[in-house]
Amino acid sequence: MRYKSNIYITAGIEIENFNKTIEIIKKQIEDMKNGDFTEEQIENEKKGIISQINTIDDEQDTEIIYFLGQEITNIHEGIEEYKENIKKVTKEQIQNIASKVKINTIYFLRN
Repeated sequence: MRYKSNIYITAGIEIENFNKTIEIIKKQIEDMKNGDFTEEQIENEKKGIISQINTIDDEQDTEIIYFLGQEITNIHEGIEEYKENIKKVTKEQIQNIASKVKINTIYFLRN
């Protein structure tokens, strides 16, 4: 969903914790807007994202989806360039994106 301006937040919770979970997620979004996170957290997340990027060519489906997304959007970025761009993300950029986040839809699956 990298080109659709969507952010998906997933959480495995029990039904009795639904409202508490929503409040925690809202608080974390506010914390991001306010810059209430450390450079260490940013670096750890960058490493996690880059680790995921490193698996793109592990499976044919993932690689096809990656390159199809580039064709659809006409944005051509090699995997190495993609990783380098992740490394350049700043705290201010994260705050800027977080300031635009609005909760639109909540799905909750239960028995």
